[in-house]
Order: sequence, then C-alpha cells, then structure tokens
Amino acid sequence: MKKNILIRYGELTLKGGNRNVFIQKLIQNIKFKLKRYKDQVQYIRDNNSLTLEVDAEIVDHVVAELQTVFGIYSISVVEKTKKDIDAITKAVIEIAKKSNKKRFKLEATRKDKSFAMTSTEMKQTIAPKVLREIGDLIVDVHNPDLKIEIVVKKDHVDIFDSRISALKGLPVGVSGKGLSLLSGGIDSPVASFLTMKRGMHVDFLHFMTPPHTNEKALHKVFELAKKTSRYNSNQFKLYVCNFTMLLEELNHIPDESYKITIMRRMFMRIANELARKNKIKGIITGESLGQVASQTIDSINVINATSIYPILRPVLTYDKEEIIEISKFINTYETSILPFDDACSLFVPKNPVTKPKMWVAEAQENAIMWNEILDYTIENFIEEFVFKDGEFTKVEKIIKTEE
Repeated sequence: MKKNILIRYGELTLKGGNRNVFIQKLIQNIKFKLKRYKDQVQYIRDNNSLTLEVDAEIVDHVVAELQTVFGIYSISVVEKTKKDIDAITKAVIEIAKKSNKKRFKLEATRKDKSFAMTSTEMKQTIAPKVLREIGDLIVDVHNPDLKIEIVVKKDHVDIFDSRISALKGLPVGVSGKGLSLLSGGIDSPVASFLTMKRGMHVDFLHFMTPPHTNEKALHKVFELAKKTSRYNSNQFKLYVCNFTMLLEELNHIPDESYKITIMRRMFMRIANELARKNKIKGIITGESLGQVASQTIDSINVINATSIYPILRPVLTYDKEEIIEISKFINTYETSILPFDDACSLFVPKNPVTKPKMWVAEAQENAIMWNEILDYTIENFIEEFVFKDGEFTKVEKIIKTEE
C-alpha cells in the first residue's frame, strides 16, 4: 500500500530565476536523507511543492527524516483522490473516522479553477455529509481540534488533516561552503546549525593544545560535529589543529591581557589559510556580542582585521538562554557541557583586555616569532577527517607546500 507525503517549499518559491536551482538542491538533499529507502520512494514534483509516494510502513520514518532537512517549510501526509466530489467526500469521512477528535472544521482550496464547484460549495456539500456519518462530531470554525483541508489541483485532489512544521531555511549547499571554529562549547554548534539553515555547507576546524587538552576533549568535538551532521551536507570535513607550539610562543607576549585576543587572531589566520586552499567562502564563529572579553565590539574589530574572508557570527545577538534552547533542540547541549576544556577556556588571562587597540595587538605580535611557527603549524600540525556514512575517516595529508 502506498501513501503520499506532501512537501511545501516555503521560502524557495520566492527565488525567481534561481528557484529551480534551489529546488533541485533540496531534492538532492532529500534523496540523500532517504537513500536507505530509495526503492520505496517516488518523487513527483509540482510548481510549489513536492510529493513523495512511499510505502505505507515507512511513512513515519520518512517524515522524521524530512524534519531535519533545511529548505522544507511544512509536511503533510495526504490522501490523493480523483477530482470527483463523491470520492473527495469519502476520503474526508475516512480521515475524520480515524481521528478521535470532536471539533471539526473543513477547508477547501481550488487551485484548478476549472473544477466545477467553488471552495465554498465544496464545504457546503461535504461538511453536512461528514456530520451525518459521524454523529458525535461538531463544527467549530474558531477552535477546531480536527481541521481537514482539501486542495484541488490540476490532476488530482489532496486531502489532509495536519501540517507538520519543518526547519524552513534554504537547502544546505546553495550558499557555498563555510568553515566553523568548533570549540567544544555550547555556542559554536548552534552557530554552525544556524549557518546551515541559510544554505551553507559547513566544515569544521578545532584547535587542540596537548598535553593541556586531552583525548576526551577531542572526542567531545568529534561527537558535536557528528550530532550536527543530521542537518549538514552528506559529506563534510573536520580539521584538527595542534596549536601547542603557537600557544607556547604566545606566552611570551609583553602584555598578558592580550593573550586571548592574539590567540584568536592566530585562529583566524589559520582558518583563512584553510579557506583559501579549500574553496571556503566564510569563517563561522559562535561569538555572542559582549558575552566574554574577547567578544566585545572592540575585540571583534581587532580579530576581524586578520581575515580576508567574511566572518559569520549567527548568534551575535542571542543571549545565552536562547543559544541553550537551540542547542537542546539540535541535541548538542548535553555533549557541550561535558567537563573537558578547550584551548580558549584553559588559557584565559586573569584580566583579559575588553577594549583592545589594533596597534597594541600588533605590537604584541611583533614581540614574538609567530610567522614562522604559524606556517610550520599549518604545514605539519593539521589533520583532516572526512565524515561520510556516519563515520569519520582520517586523511593522511591535507596541505601541500606551494611550488
């Protein structure tokens, strides 16, 4: 037995000449999500929607997967009937019988204006028959707990009793590729998720500082990246940079209050080099304005100066409670709060500068040998892992010396 799942595009219908590109990418992403069911799913495309014809036993599984795909506005499991008022009435009655709800409302939309009855006439004809068939059902147009919708299309009629809200946004991949600085805390996975919502494929970069950070901290980062994979592209990368050598050099800057500022400037330089070599279009961070010393507007300006790529800060205006709420929704919160520290949290100075000056930051860098160590770190201390089919695989070498 077959069932039909109606997928509404939402924002994608506004994309004008590029609309087809966006929809094709959405369908590609859906097919990847449903690859385990590929022999049980048929795709039927309409102007403003997509219908999946699926085996009845997998309907709930398919709907659950679709709820993790950006670019889908809402989902309905529909009964598809021929354009005949008796067939429509029968389908409406069957849906109402299966429900144990009592307050009933009927909606009708006639997208095919050639259909003999108007929307009002359909409701006036069908609703009394439903009420006669199901004696304990009452009409409640203001607060119904059962709303059945009829949509008359060109070749058939869709009938359904629910609209399941989806993630909305844009299909991942239509906005290019970004590199997220994944720290292991609460904010950066949320920032990554929100960037995916705007259609960007996200790769990750993590800075570790052994022996100060341990294997459990690194495992935590892999787990966070894996948890966000349900929303990301079908394949992405996680870069792990051993930052210890640079960190030891940063201990020699004259003004310790600038330590986090200079550290983050180094992070951005490394991220920019990875972006340049991997066709990445933007850097993503979990910075929230004013949350900590390195996230004041003055600090952000000094850090921005090291990047030739745009730095995206999706949670910049969010407070902590809002960020935590999203982290719980995407199931990263419990992992993020595990007590394994990252490089930034371990090496915050006692009195970090909140209003750094550019010339002072540059003077701190001029006092140490960061250029050579940064180049050496990029060449020798970055590992690449590719996530595919639910697992990370290490790539032996990622960055080659320029000829």
